[in-house]
Amino acid sequence: MSGSIEIKDLRSGERFVVAEGLFGTFGAADCKILNVAEQGAQIAHTQPIRIAARARLWFKRGEASANVHGFVVWSHLSKTPDESGAYFYHSGVRVEDANAFAAVLQSLADQGVLRRDHESLERKKERLAQREQERKARPVVKFLHNPDLEVPNDQALLVQHARERLRLNPEEAQKWYNRARFAVAEDGAPVSEQIRNREDVMAVWEYLERTVSLSTIVRVFERNRIVPS
Repeated sequence: MSGSIEIKDLRSGERFVVAEGLFGTFGAADCKILNVAEQGAQIAHTQPIRIAARARLWFKRGEASANVHGFVVWSHLSKTPDESGAYFYHSGVRVEDANAFAAVLQSLADQGVLRRDHESLERKKERLAQREQERKARPVVKFLHNPDLEVPNDQALLVQHARERLRLNPEEAQKWYNRARFAVAEDGAPVSEQIRNREDVMAVWEYLERTVSLSTIVRVFERNRIVPS
C-alpha cells in the first residue's frame, strides 16, 4: 500500500525488496536494484565489479532519485540463471550518505515501489545457524602479534575505507559498534577482549556486514598502526 512504510522503519536496518523493475547504474555499469536497506542496496549486473570499487549509485523512479557514493562490500556470480538463461553478478553496495538514501527509500515507499522482505528473517536465522556451526569449528579470535600476514588487497581497501569513514563520524562508529556488540551477544560468538582497538575493529566489522573476518581487520589495523617514536 502506498505510504504504508514509514521512514523510521527504513532506518531500522530492515530490508525491502523492489516490487517493480528498478534500474540504474553503479559507475559505468548498468544494474538492476534487487533490494535496499538504510545502509545500501543489492544490485545485479552483467559485468564483474571488483570488491572495494567505489562509484556513484544512481537510479530514478518518478520523483525519487538516488545519486550517492558507495562501494562494493561483496560480489559473486549468481548460482542460477534468470528466465532468459543469463547469469548475473550480485553485489552488495554500501552507501556513504545513509540519510540521503533513506529519504529516497521513503519516496519509493510512498510510490508503492518497495515492500518488506518477509523472507529476510528466515534467511537471518539460517545465517545465524551457519555462524554457530562455524563458531564451534574455530577458536576464539585473539590479538594477532604478526600483522605482516598477507591480507588480500581488496579486503585491506575495504577495511581502510571503512575505518577512515568511521573515524570522521564518531556517532556513526558508535552505532555500528553497538550493533556488533548486540549481534555478538545474540549469536554467542566469542570475541577476545584482548583485541587492540576492539571497539573500532568491531565497528568496522559490522559496517562491512561481517564480510571481512575480525582477524583480517585486526591485521590491517596493526599493519597501519603508527608506532610512537
